[in-house]
Amino acid sequence: MDYRKYVLHESIGYKIANTGRLVINRLNKNFKDNNYPVTNEQWSIMIRLWEEDGLTQQQLATLTGKDQPSVSRLINNMVRRELVKRVPHPVDGRTNLIFLTSEGKKLQIGLIEQAQKTIQQITEGIPQDDLAVFLRVLDKVNKNLQ
Repeated sequence: MDYRKYVLHESIGYKIANTGRLVINRLNKNFKDNNYPVTNEQWSIMIRLWEEDGLTQQQLATLTGKDQPSVSRLINNMVRRELVKRVPHPVDGRTNLIFLTSEGKKLQIGLIEQAQKTIQQITEGIPQDDLAVFLRVLDKVNKNLQ
């Protein structure tokens, strides 16, 4: 491939990164516009806890694809906002389990509705067949990168 023909804004990496940033910005805007005090990063923790409450920080890091320090920082912020709480592990005293508080649990339906609204906004005008192909291609790209 001739390096002189490379155009950044036409490259797949640039388009994926740019689109990902726009999707996150839209989701954050939808949360904020509807008075949900949560960011996309906090949402990624909360959705995992709605699936299985009482995970360790390491489990949350693995499930969200984030590093331990980032997850620790997110959880600290969420504890301060009373969305989650740390509970000492019953067997391993060095580990905490992360649980949603009643306030964090109350946000589930509204936040999921905002996520669904975001998906509708970003897929508007895209035929279902095209969307299915797009998702399959994204899955293949992800598999190639793992």
